[in-house]
Amino acid sequence: MARIAYLCDMKTSIITSLFVLTATLAGHSLKAGAQRVVVAKYLDNKSAALSLTFDDGLSEHYTEVFPLLRRLGLRATFGLIGSRMGGTTSGQYKNIPCMTWEQAREMAAQGQEMTNHGYAHRNLSTLAGEEMRAEVQRNDTLIFSHTGVFPRTLIYPGNRRSEAATAFCERDRTCTRTRQVSLGGKRTEEWMDEYLRKLVADGGWGVTMTHAIANGYDHFEQPEVFTRLMEKVARMAHRLWIAPMRDVGAYLRQRDSVRLKVKFKRDRVIIRPTLKLDRTIYNMPLTILVDGKPYNIDPYRRKTVIR
Repeated sequence: MARIAYLCDMKTSIITSLFVLTATLAGHSLKAGAQRVVVAKYLDNKSAALSLTFDDGLSEHYTEVFPLLRRLGLRATFGLIGSRMGGTTSGQYKNIPCMTWEQAREMAAQGQEMTNHGYAHRNLSTLAGEEMRAEVQRNDTLIFSHTGVFPRTLIYPGNRRSEAATAFCERDRTCTRTRQVSLGGKRTEEWMDEYLRKLVADGGWGVTMTHAIANGYDHFEQPEVFTRLMEKVARMAHRLWIAPMRDVGAYLRQRDSVRLKVKFKRDRVIIRPTLKLDRTIYNMPLTILVDGKPYNIDPYRRKTVIR
């Protein structure tokens, strides 16, 4: 079977990759109606995926968003600007407080993804060489040194990127944010209902982008609206895999790279996966469907037996 190339910014119409496997029993091919094994499109066989992302590392993300996500049992991705941590924003909405490194470390320890949004929020499409390394790799180092977790994704400052910048930034990452839909002050509950409905119907991977909540760029005139939007997201957890970009990007790459050998022996299904990726970066379980029933397996384990 031909390898399916991985694209982090895949269109939402991507077809589920089905791994049609050779099944044997005592040396004979199984007849029609025998068990079928496939890799699920998303973890836990959810219908679609959603990553909530927050730009600029604002103090509000710690004081308002973080407690809300904890209450709802959600995890998200937060883009940090290293030079502004513990300080304030600049530009049109200047002097908006940013979170501290201590706050970022607490959020990371509780499962939130703290990722790279550029050291000084510079336009990466205009940078190369040492300037690019200083903007990207310096921020990687800061985030790792203060949180203990190396960032494996990146949110492009101002959503500006070039082909060369994308190639540089995607090295040793599960993905970068190459597409997103704004989730800010102009969004309504009706919009969210339709967005989530369509996302599930299409089976895509949605990526939302939020900046300020109550004070700053694209903030909500009524911050309680943001709370209600997040509550709507949480209520869809039975259909949606709601996870940080890091996790969804890793799962998709693993799903499209793994090769499986499967044997059926009476009441057992023996699965032998082969996955040639860096386990320190791509470390998600994979969901295997055996006649439609989901099982989560370690794709780096030599053999898994399902009874």
